[in-house]
Amino acid sequence: MRYKTIVDKNEDGLLEIIQAVQQFEEDRFLASLSVRRHTPFDIQQATLMVREYQAKMNREVLALDNFAVTFIQEFATDNNKCFETAQRLFNRIRSTICASRKVFRKTCPIIRKPQTDRPSIFKRSVLSYGFCQRDIFGVNSYDEAVKILYEDMKTFFTTIVSTLILCRKMIHTEMTVMEDDQMCLAIYRDCREKALAGVKEFTETLGIATILPDTELLQRKRKAKSLSTYAKENYHKFDATAFKMSVLVEAVRQGRNNGLTDDEARLWPNHHEKALLVRQVIGQMDCLEGAEGQKGKLNGQLMVEFIKWCGVAKGMEKNMYETYFLKTYKGGLKPLSWSTICKVRKEHEDLHISDEAECTSFENRLANMMQVA
Repeated sequence: MRYKTIVDKNEDGLLEIIQAVQQFEEDRFLASLSVRRHTPFDIQQATLMVREYQAKMNREVLALDNFAVTFIQEFATDNNKCFETAQRLFNRIRSTICASRKVFRKTCPIIRKPQTDRPSIFKRSVLSYGFCQRDIFGVNSYDEAVKILYEDMKTFFTTIVSTLILCRKMIHTEMTVMEDDQMCLAIYRDCREKALAGVKEFTETLGIATILPDTELLQRKRKAKSLSTYAKENYHKFDATAFKMSVLVEAVRQGRNNGLTDDEARLWPNHHEKALLVRQVIGQMDCLEGAEGQKGKLNGQLMVEFIKWCGVAKGMEKNMYETYFLKTYKGGLKPLSWSTICKVRKEHEDLHISDEAECTSFENRLANMMQVA
């Protein structure tokens, strides 16, 4: 008799395997040993097979746990136009699915009589289907090898169940988020900031210096009734590349309309007035109180205060200094290296100088310069 080993890559398929695995118990395990008349050698082979798959599943579970943390918090996910979420999860747990199929296939009865239908192995295995006579002596009456295999299979099936339950939880959580426009909006805003902060060279990423592409996401955004509606309708609908491109194009376009350079639009996407002020301050950097440090260089303390005052996104300070400040500054003093600035910053941290204090100090320098002017 031929059995069906293929499982539909959807939530019903996950549930089918879970229900079958949850039927595992001691009596069914012992009954499964007689299905193929296992010899001691077969028992040892089965133990090695279970342990081999257990190691593979452990690696998958580790990766899946990490994926579960980031998946819901990502506005755009890869391959979502090709596969449903359940399909993508199935592809991430191939070893788990393969292992469960192999174990259940080996515990299905061998029937020589021709059959017209092909029942699923998860519905015909002794481990999950049919009446099972109770073994009055239990597994403790068997050889040590059988006891070891039983304990390994308990761990094996526990891992399978927990993995598939996690997959279902991710599917349901995604559905919950998709129905909540405010959650989608919060995720969109967070991912937008990350997309802007994660790009080192703005113009290189866009690939076009003057003509900006009109992406599908931007077209949808213009047509949406509100930003929250747009976020809800497009959550997990586009891949990360398309999302990042739309975010960059939008930021550059808005920045250009307000007189910003592309780098300024990237560094201050939501604060265009601050970007223009930073540009003005850089142009008058040499006029600030205490601007000159040792050996004709810019003052290290001043630069630490300036960078903090700029208020760029976390993780973008080095990028702002190296790709924007050094390109914009045309004064007569020699700029410091980033490593030197980091040393001064470390000194400030050791002295417990707060970010607020650094910003206030720089604002005082600006005020004094304006009074002198």
